[in-house]
Amino acid sequence: MSDLKDRMVSATFWKMGERVLSQGVSFIVSLILARILSPDNYGVVAVILIFINIADVLISSGFSASLIQKKEASNADFSTAFYCNLLLGIVLYVLLFFSAPLISLLYQMPMLTSYIRILALRLPISSFQAIQVAYVSRKLLFKKFFFSTSGGTIFSGILGIILALHGFGVWSLIFQYLCMTIVDTLILFCTIHWHPSRSFSLKSAKELFSYGWKVMATDLSGTVFNNLGNFIIGLRYSTSDLAYYNKGNQIPGMLRSNIYTTLISVLFPGMSRVGDDKQAINRFISKSIRLLSYVLFPIMVGLFVSAKPITGILFSEKWFPMIPYMRIGCVEMMLSISGTVCLQAIKAMGYSSLMFKMEFIKKPIYILSVLLAIPFGVFAVALVIPINTLLELVLNGFVISKLTGYTLRQQFADCIPAFLLTAGMAAIILLLLFLPFNYYVIFVLQVIVGVLSYLVLSFVSNNDSFKFVFGYLKRLRK
Repeated sequence: MSDLKDRMVSATFWKMGERVLSQGVSFIVSLILARILSPDNYGVVAVILIFINIADVLISSGFSASLIQKKEASNADFSTAFYCNLLLGIVLYVLLFFSAPLISLLYQMPMLTSYIRILALRLPISSFQAIQVAYVSRKLLFKKFFFSTSGGTIFSGILGIILALHGFGVWSLIFQYLCMTIVDTLILFCTIHWHPSRSFSLKSAKELFSYGWKVMATDLSGTVFNNLGNFIIGLRYSTSDLAYYNKGNQIPGMLRSNIYTTLISVLFPGMSRVGDDKQAINRFISKSIRLLSYVLFPIMVGLFVSAKPITGILFSEKWFPMIPYMRIGCVEMMLSISGTVCLQAIKAMGYSSLMFKMEFIKKPIYILSVLLAIPFGVFAVALVIPINTLLELVLNGFVISKLTGYTLRQQFADCIPAFLLTAGMAAIILLLLFLPFNYYVIFVLQVIVGVLSYLVLSFVSNNDSFKFVFGYLKRLRK
């Protein structure tokens, strides 16, 4: 158990390093492209990604999750999953290829046909990458991700900027996304020991599919409904409205990707190893909620308060309409912590059927909420997400309390230390708004004072998560 813990901690920090570097580079590239390209260019790509993301979740969740969750996974299992996934990727590409003209007609954008057919080429490639990711995740070899994702992000980012400067517009974003997938996959192919063999087992395919299809269906429903707002905004309103909505979620989403993806990509394999030990699962959940709350709460509150200067400094004033959506994203992020961790625990314990059934409670409520919000504008549609995230928090927490005895009250209690520290920090940085300086100077002061005050409050209160992070960083220096 101690060996697993050490490997998980090491994997967490390698994964964090990979996410910070790759997402940092990606963010810098997006800032440059946002100043070159128009909101309409981003809106068009956002429409395309609605359909690509839905297809991609079919490839990346089912067989990949089965391989990670399975107690003993042989090379035949991996090769079988690879061939099944590759076939699925090809089928999905063909479906998108022939449905592209209908999508173009629906959105009244003739060029969407060509855009979709080119960007969808990433699906067969992603089908291979998904099995590579499962192998790396199962072995906790997250150092491999550091090199593959970083290489793909840097190379594709340079390509995107060059194309944008030469007037390629939407195509610069499309080739950036496609290039990233290709380079990621090639680097993993060269750096990991697993490659598909000729072995294929029908029995293995049935076993993997038996667990995986339920996870796939759950993730698919989540992705479909997460993109429902994008679909309706792009269809009902303008591409600029969709661009502001998506760009507003970029910074909260980037932080979510860096922090959530890091912890959960390690948490799920780790929980799967001790899936029968409810006490161990509870310890995983409790520590994860405490750590995520400790890291995310101050970042999201700081981002909420400083949304305007951040937007002006990073994106330019033409992007100011994205500010309300950025703040909504911050609220949603804080509400999602407990529910996200609990969902990973449910999946790790093998209750994929239960996850699937839970979607029949969540999604009808979400659809109804969106339909009620449409007449009131884009902002109302955006508010639906944090409201439904709160519902998921309660539902996922209730299910975990029944499965392991880790109650909703305990989950909320685990968030309280970070909440109190963040409230203290927020009170201090809000006072800075009354200083007679322009908002650029105030923003710099808020960052410096906010970080220092949070660290001091953490030290004074002897916070467990602070001691954990600080202690591990000290060990890394030795």
